Amino acid sequence: MTQRYTKSKNITDYGTHLVNVLLLSLMTVLCLPLQAQEHRSIVKGRVKTLDGEPLAYASVLLLDTRYGLMSDQHGVFSFEAPAGSYTLIITYAGFTTSKLSIRIRPQEVTDVGDIVVKAASNELREVIVSDIQRNKFARKESNGVARMPLADLENPSSYSVVTKEIMQEQLAVDYNTAVASVPGVVVNNGVNDSGNDVTLRGFRGQATFRNGLAIDPRTQSEIANVERVEILKGPAGTLFGGAMSTYGGIVNTITKKPFESFRGEVSYTTGSWGLNRFTADINTPLNADRTALLRVNAAGHTQSSFQDAGFLRSTSFAASMLFKTSERTTVRFDAEVYAPKKTLNAYVRNSNALTVASIKDLNLTNKRSFTSDDIGTGRTSIYAMAEIEHKISNQWISRTSFQHGESGEENSVFLVLSYVDNEHIARGIRPFDQYRITTDNLQQNFIGDFKIGGLRNRMVIGMDYFAHTQTYQFANFPTVGGRTSVFAAYDTVRLDASTPWASIARSQVADLQRANTESQRDKYYTLSAYASDVINITDKLLAMASLRVDRYENQRSLTSGVQQDNAYNQVQFSPKFGLVYQPIKEKVALFANYVNGFRNIAPGFDAEGAVINWKPEQANQVEGGVKFDLFDNKLSSTISYYHIDVKNMVRTLDAVTQVQDGNQKSKGFEVEVIANPIEGLNLVAGYAFNDNEYALYNESYQGQRAPWTPVHVANFWASYKLLEGKVKGLGFGAGFNHAGKTYMEISNKFGVPAYTIVGATAFFDQPKYRVGVKINNLTNQTYWNFYGQPQKPTEVVANISYKF
Repeated sequence: MTQRYTKSKNITDYGTHLVNVLLLSLMTVLCLPLQAQEHRSIVKGRVKTLDGEPLAYASVLLLDTRYGLMSDQHGVFSFEAPAGSYTLIITYAGFTTSKLSIRIRPQEVTDVGDIVVKAASNELREVIVSDIQRNKFARKESNGVARMPLADLENPSSYSVVTKEIMQEQLAVDYNTAVASVPGVVVNNGVNDSGNDVTLRGFRGQATFRNGLAIDPRTQSEIANVERVEILKGPAGTLFGGAMSTYGGIVNTITKKPFESFRGEVSYTTGSWGLNRFTADINTPLNADRTALLRVNAAGHTQSSFQDAGFLRSTSFAASMLFKTSERTTVRFDAEVYAPKKTLNAYVRNSNALTVASIKDLNLTNKRSFTSDDIGTGRTSIYAMAEIEHKISNQWISRTSFQHGESGEENSVFLVLSYVDNEHIARGIRPFDQYRITTDNLQQNFIGDFKIGGLRNRMVIGMDYFAHTQTYQFANFPTVGGRTSVFAAYDTVRLDASTPWASIARSQVADLQRANTESQRDKYYTLSAYASDVINITDKLLAMASLRVDRYENQRSLTSGVQQDNAYNQVQFSPKFGLVYQPIKEKVALFANYVNGFRNIAPGFDAEGAVINWKPEQANQVEGGVKFDLFDNKLSSTISYYHIDVKNMVRTLDAVTQVQDGNQKSKGFEVEVIANPIEGLNLVAGYAFNDNEYALYNESYQGQRAPWTPVHVANFWASYKLLEGKVKGLGFGAGFNHAGKTYMEISNKFGVPAYTIVGATAFFDQPKYRVGVKINNLTNQTYWNFYGQPQKPTEVVANISYKF
């Protein structure tokens, strides 16, 4: 399945071949339905409020399809759709307000009559629209997970969605707390404090997709502009490639989009250690017929550390515009700038020098910081996106998307810590004069919904171009024996509560003696074509077949102006197959999948020094499980078992010999339950178990568990809100997050203990305002993240929001 090359070919030539193949496939598929084109039916009706007034500019859609439109100023709608059974949904201000099961008969007009939204016209702007929804935390509608409209119970993969409703209820102020409700997922600040470090299914990764397009951030994502976060679990090479996806899954952050109503919300949050956070979210139509829409989000954030040094100060601004240029064409623009400044702490290295088994056994005082406020570093992440969606016919749409990203910093200072022994830590400095990552992702998707031989097919055919450039300039420092190191030794400190530690000043870092200064530029491209088809074999049995061909080209690196001889390219075919059987239609689904992920491997050397062109490393997952959507959407659940087998790992036999026969295995099961058992009560619960090991790898890794990956992860959140009575809007919530013990190194001898963090909130939510308070780490547990970095003790957060 894999081809290897000893010399790099021009990616343009290969791209031309891919484009020809893609266009030929597309023409074939587009022509097939035309041979058996069926006459469309008409769906019409009117949306009204409780007092009988028309609801203008509400979105009317057939769930998990592209059929629908916006009601006119009189609340009337009419659109074409194929025959079949559907769920008609009405959304207003971004929330689903009504659902209706309908049956559309061939070549007939289906008049659904008046659909009533549960609010009077004079109250509609005074109602909290999310309260109208059932099971508001279970909004798993997504066009991004499968790159086509596909319901959760029709999708043979397991995934989770974090909604903005649960982020707001938990008073989340950063990405870590925002994603805390996903089973089996733990977000940390990362090995080098870059943020968005995600652990799932026994593998580490990052949140590297934004609106379905790849990015590579040096910062954690700012959540002020986040609509929801989608986590697709397991390898995802078929639809998302191998460059920025990981074997544990992919994290796709969906930003806020404009809608047809004028709405806004401003919010202020304060709390422990000088937390001050202001956010604004304003949405407005730009013209009378609401074909031009704008949404703006902004945030400012500042907070000191709970330790005696450390801080975060940040600003962000995001704007999204939508233009409906015709009944068939929509154009979207999106831009975002996030600029945090903070102290950067890399994880503590060299734990093999210790004789204790756990970080809690060291004489650490968590309130003392190894860093200094004087060496804070400013970073910036910038994204610009454009997208054109065009309805080719009633069966096909075209979506063309492009996103440019830049992330990096200048004059950054990393504090690098290394254990000397049980009583001492060496502090080192790694400065970067400049560090910059740029990404460009162009994606073309053709999405179809058609019948062949009476069988419904939903298909996506696409092509993806991704370019990644990394440039940085750094110093080398002299060490013993005439050697050099990228780390400058600063001092060694004693681990206790009283021995004075010298402060670290930026001027001292600038005065460090350099051996030399180097620069580096690394650049690679991928060009891919893919297709995925979901076919309804019967009304209850669905099958998915998908395939990607991916060409990776690594260009010659540039080291201090000198080109390196490290260019190579690889081609990989990545398949995915899935089955879904619904024994109870739209209520219970049994699913199974086989999916592939891959990672490109640079050439190596054999014992004689000859170059070896390795194959891409691959991960294959087999997964099975059951999904539920019961009691009129009041109970949603996914239970799954998976087994991931990683092969083609390059391992080292001795100082000069490498072979490509390494193997790593990861298996486990996950449970997610989202429920709305009674009106006003919402629950989210999850548990994940993971067992992983290096079955065949370097001698020190053999039989060991991957570091920074817990066996057990659990989460729970429950909230109750009064929806009637004199204190309508009063609510309470509580929950916990648990992560099991993790190892900090491959010998599995030293690690971070398990922790369970409890949180609780109380709030008063009214149509015009919301007031809330939350206590994080209610039991004041002393704990560390997976990288041995101390975490916050008990924290109090208070918030007030005004809505208009």
